[in-house]
Amino acid sequence: MDALAVIRTLAEESQADEQGLVLPDGQVIPDIRLIHGRHLRPGSVYLTEVDVEIEVEDDDGDDGDGDGNAKADANADWSGISMDAEASETVQITVREWDHRRAVRLELALVPAEMDVELDAALRSPDRPNLVEISGRAGGGAAARTRFGMAGRARVRLDDWWPAADTDRTAPSAPAAARLDHPWFRADVRAVPRPSPDDGRWEIHVTISLRGRRLLRPVAAVVLTVAARRIRRSVVRTLDNLAAQWNDRVPHLVAMNADQLRETLLSAP
Repeated sequence: MDALAVIRTLAEESQADEQGLVLPDGQVIPDIRLIHGRHLRPGSVYLTEVDVEIEVEDDDGDDGDGDGNAKADANADWSGISMDAEASETVQITVREWDHRRAVRLELALVPAEMDVELDAALRSPDRPNLVEISGRAGGGAAARTRFGMAGRARVRLDDWWPAADTDRTAPSAPAAARLDHPWFRADVRAVPRPSPDDGRWEIHVTISLRGRRLLRPVAAVVLTVAARRIRRSVVRTLDNLAAQWNDRVPHLVAMNADQLRETLLSAP
């Protein structure tokens, strides 16, 4: 909570224009530029560059047991991964709401891009965060979205997440849930944190359900069965990478007090 407050305060104390973001200590970050409106006011628009990891897989011919369920597997076989690469994308960020008592809400979109990608992210009650909501869609034009486009949404109830992570107190439903809708299938994801019995950390139990949609249900069922192993492998690798990045960065930051965190953020390259 303190870390979020420090980051928000730094953003509010900074200035921005078409040249970049000017931090309170005078340091200029050219990677994010204000192109419309006033800094952090509703309707203000920014451009920034982000690195996107591109993963290419080469199937090794084993398609798994066909159960269609993705489960974390510490012994997963990564031999099918043939190449990792990074690309830079331009992201447009539009501030829809910036009120530390009510909500911070941002819209993000790739520009320009062959495929339209739009996200709407909101943090409710930033002073005492209790809910994170994200929704979005991806696809080309209207015809492409009908056949290949995707839409999704996710919610994390922080008031239920942290008690479950710290005390294993069971919430009525999963504190984190997401849904991805594709014309061919629907994926539902639920995540429940629990204290780790080993070292005081916490672990996350993830359940993923995949099923076909409408008249394409039989076809999607066959495709998902054939692709079960690849889906499982990709999900496990993504979760492992997220956990590794969290463990590498977050505990160190949250252990700092507000002044130490502010100094660290200002001195970051």
